Amino acid sequence: MRREEREKLTLFTNVPDPGKVRNFEPVGPITACRRAALVCVTLLVIFLDGSEAWGEERVPADPQIARLNHAGFKSRGHCTGFATREGPLVTAAHCLPKIGTDTVHILLGYESGELEQHIKTPETSYRIMPGRDIAALCYVHGGPDGFRLTDMPPKSGTRVVVQGYGAPRVHALQKTACSVLALPQDDLMRLDCPLPPGTSGAPVMLTGTRDIVGVVSASSATGSLASRLSAGMMTQLCK
Repeated sequence: MRREEREKLTLFTNVPDPGKVRNFEPVGPITACRRAALVCVTLLVIFLDGSEAWGEERVPADPQIARLNHAGFKSRGHCTGFATREGPLVTAAHCLPKIGTDTVHILLGYESGELEQHIKTPETSYRIMPGRDIAALCYVHGGPDGFRLTDMPPKSGTRVVVQGYGAPRVHALQKTACSVLALPQDDLMRLDCPLPPGTSGAPVMLTGTRDIVGVVSASSATGSLASRLSAGMMTQLCK
């Protein structure tokens, strides 16, 4: 196996600690593999097989979707984030490094080393929604091309699309088509599509629109979870 392949394999199999939701794993950032040994083995087999395990489709880079990188003394990883018309840059809270002095690099419109915009900020610049896996960098972007946060909750069966920088093709934007299975009272949407590591923080948008209804939080072998997102939530978080 070539050195380049070994490096990609290591990145793909580095899975974080299991999340608090039973049977679901956070899907970013890609960090140290600890208790999820079985998941690591499964991902290793999928990568070597070379199959399209999650049914994703490569799409052109979007200047409003970012690959989020961070590297510090004890950790290194990446997730996905996105810019909104209202201003905030949104990602999953568990994507942020545990050390406040670590720098988060926001690479908007990223593809294979090329990008539209690079924003650097410490972890402490983000605001985290209490009790939710949602984090926002307030008042730094915005604009008419950003994603629109809709206050209309999706229903069971609603078709949505997720776009993120998932493994193993972590240097290109991937699109996955999904359906909403349920929207429990805790505002965690259950989707019918498994998602790969690196997709945490990715936008969940209504099919055929730029309207956002959630942000990816965790995944299992049979589906994934996304935190419900709305304009009202961002207004409260960033006021």
